[in-house]
Amino acid sequence: MRNPRSERQIITIFHSALHEIGTPVNGIVTAASLLKDEMEKGNTKTVNELLEMISSAAGNLTDTFQRIRQTVRHEDIRKFQLVQEVFNFRKWLDNLLLSMLPLFIEKQISVVKHIPDCFPSEVLTDRVYLNQVINNILMNALKYSPPETVVTLSCFTRDEFFCIEVTDQGKGIPSEHLPYIFREYYTLAEDVQLRFGGIGLGLSIARELTALMGGKIEVSSKKDEGSTFTVMIPVSI
Repeated sequence: MRNPRSERQIITIFHSALHEIGTPVNGIVTAASLLKDEMEKGNTKTVNELLEMISSAAGNLTDTFQRIRQTVRHEDIRKFQLVQEVFNFRKWLDNLLLSMLPLFIEKQISVVKHIPDCFPSEVLTDRVYLNQVINNILMNALKYSPPETVVTLSCFTRDEFFCIEVTDQGKGIPSEHLPYIFREYYTLAEDVQLRFGGIGLGLSIARELTALMGGKIEVSSKKDEGSTFTVMIPVSI
């Protein structure tokens, strides 16, 4: 007998897996295209920078693939086990932004990063999950930001959390949609989905993984003024 719940679970896992590998793959493809152009121009410095971007994206893809194998094994994101490790936060963030940079360049969007000197140099959490959460938040900002705008990433501490805040200059989220944006398969409007692609899993996955790390995500937005997503993760060290 067919089990509709199990079938839906398999479909969700499949869509999630496609979503998770999409960004690093797109980053590699975009960087490779830019690399070809820069090689023809003989711009050695830019070629080396693009090679670093490809290397970063490939590393993220490898990490994500390992977790996808874990997904298939457990069949439910809520059964995942955290793999906590101490890592250099600034180095991790630089690597993530570097791997995504070709996508921002292609859309003519600038990324500005703010990390105060007092921010912890090392953190203890699940590096791969945190990578996926911030990746999804940044992709959401990229998706809804018009060209020649700025996405700002700010890091700070608040109470017992370290926080990563992503602010875009897009059209914002209407107040009536805010309670639902973290639901699976939820998209703001059909025309947005058609223009930008996606099946409405990015923010849902981000919320689930953040909760697994003991954290939470806050969002504030005003129509025509952009959106701010704040990821809050417990400070463990």
